[in-house]
Amino acid sequence: MRIVGIGGGTGLPVLLKGLTEISNPQTPLDLTAIVTVSDSGGSTGILRRAFNMPAMGDIRNCLISLAAKDSVLTSVCQHRFDNPETFAGHSVGNLILSALYQMSGNFAAAVRQASDLLELKGRVFPATETPVTLCALYENGTIAEGESDIPKPGLHISRVWLDPDDPAPAPGVLEALETADAIVIGPGSLYTSIIPNLLVAGVADALKASRAIKIYICNLMSQVGETDGYSAAEHVQHLLEYLEAPIDVCVLNSSTIGTAVAERYLKSGSEMVAASSEDQDQIRRMGVVPVAAPLLSDGEVKARHDPRTLARLVVSLARGFAGVHEIICSQGNGR
Repeated sequence: MRIVGIGGGTGLPVLLKGLTEISNPQTPLDLTAIVTVSDSGGSTGILRRAFNMPAMGDIRNCLISLAAKDSVLTSVCQHRFDNPETFAGHSVGNLILSALYQMSGNFAAAVRQASDLLELKGRVFPATETPVTLCALYENGTIAEGESDIPKPGLHISRVWLDPDDPAPAPGVLEALETADAIVIGPGSLYTSIIPNLLVAGVADALKASRAIKIYICNLMSQVGETDGYSAAEHVQHLLEYLEAPIDVCVLNSSTIGTAVAERYLKSGSEMVAASSEDQDQIRRMGVVPVAAPLLSDGEVKARHDPRTLARLVVSLARGFAGVHEIICSQGNGR
């Protein structure tokens, strides 16, 4: 089964890790990640400005999740320097990707070389090799440039776009979407991790043309300054505005988070994404099937999807869709 994940941030690596863990010789999974490269903050922002390259931080996290095994190398890639001051905040993985880019002059090639180093059980493609800036227009008419500057508490995003507009997709991106059996969007920040991928030239069209099942995994929590107060239905509604074709399934979490974790999020202004029966009815009216399941990982200080539970649900949905599609095709052929 060929599964393509689209996104970035901390959400997509969780899905990839779960899919990697449940893949086995009896039920092998062919995994591909298409990852946003518009981050502009922290170590990633400093390095992309220094080398005029796409953002590498989300790429690094996906590479680690798809690594064949935990090793000293994977641990080193996630290590961040405390000292000396000139390296403070930089992760080794970001520096390695920057070095590979400087050596090859090609970002996709740098990612492939890093994939070889980590002996990846899958593929990671940057959405585009073009250094892009994510921009946002707010309902009050103001504009922000740069992903790290977009979350603004109290302001509501009207739309987002990339500068330059319609950047070319990186090699392999459109081909992966064309041959996929399942395309999974998220989990991840709606405007800063997911939608930037859909703004790359040809990606939305490839999703529309694909016969794969299209699954959107809704965030567990709202994003402060980005999706404040959004219900699950509102997440789906705004996602569909950037897609050329509807998604088939929206995966929702049905379990509740612990009181202590919930209080920490409330202090920052974040809350659990509502997935009530009313929300699910609204999602159905959009032509999307809502699927609710207990997906919360236990024992975490932050709200996170459980990797294996989420992965098993995705594979189950994909298999069910494939079975229905086979029956329809058989009936169409008169068998």
